[in-house]
Amino acid sequence: MKVAGVFLCIMICSSFAFGQSKTTQALHDANQDALALFFYKNTLKMLNQQESKEFDELIKDIEKMKFLAIGKEEAKFTSSKFKTLVADYKKEGYEEIMTSRMDGRNFDIYLKEKAGKVAGTIVLVNDDTDLYVLDILGSVAVSKVPQFFQTLNQSADIGKMIKAFGGDDKVSKKEDKENDHN
Repeated sequence: MKVAGVFLCIMICSSFAFGQSKTTQALHDANQDALALFFYKNTLKMLNQQESKEFDELIKDIEKMKFLAIGKEEAKFTSSKFKTLVADYKKEGYEEIMTSRMDGRNFDIYLKEKAGKVAGTIVLVNDDTDLYVLDILGSVAVSKVPQFFQTLNQSADIGKMIKAFGGDDKVSKKEDKENDHN
């Protein structure tokens, strides 16, 4: 129950400034219905209920993180808007590092360096229906990003929120709309 209370507090505190990418903040401001979660190092450690050394290694260089989930249809988020989003991150000094695909999702990773050290990481996870943004102050091993996203998705509390946002209910609603038109 402690973890659930922490996440409730995080969601309530979501209106406070976060101090990361201006582009992510603008995206959040433009999509007020987006699921927004905020994490600090201690919060991320609490997710590691199995006390996995591998997960601890994944989060060791993260100072804080903002997670956004945006329903593309509801937000009228087009491929043109996605290109603009990427261009805005690049204007902030983020460089594209890697693109990969896993489980029907595209993972695009951007890094921003300061004095030769990774200062920020943006992960855009994009599928047919949703856009997920991980705005990380610090870094995650680039090769481990899909695993990190999967771990967040499988976390009991966070996974429930993500699934409630864009999971089976959304698929059912889409099928109902299609049946109504037939």
